[in-house]
Amino acid sequence: MDAAFTVNIYTPEAQALSVEATYLSVRAPDGGFGLMRGHLPCVIAMVEGEIEITAEDRKRRFLCSDGFLEMRNNKAEIFVETCEEVK
Repeated sequence: MDAAFTVNIYTPEAQALSVEATYLSVRAPDGGFGLMRGHLPCVIAMVEGEIEITAEDRKRRFLCSDGFLEMRNNKAEIFVETCEEVK
């Protein structure tokens, strides 16, 4: 079984990222929240901070403003004002 799911990050200007990931971690008002393929549908409020995405056995980190995440049908869509990859 394929363990990947789609992660899309959107800002008001453009789609900042589209990637197939095996793990996603975001910051919520009451702490960290992790998602994997098969997660139940949900909407999560996000606070400003780091998003970590594991894709192709590589971790990528992004600094994002507050926003929200919607997870359904093995697709996580993140809507934020700003998002910048940490190198």
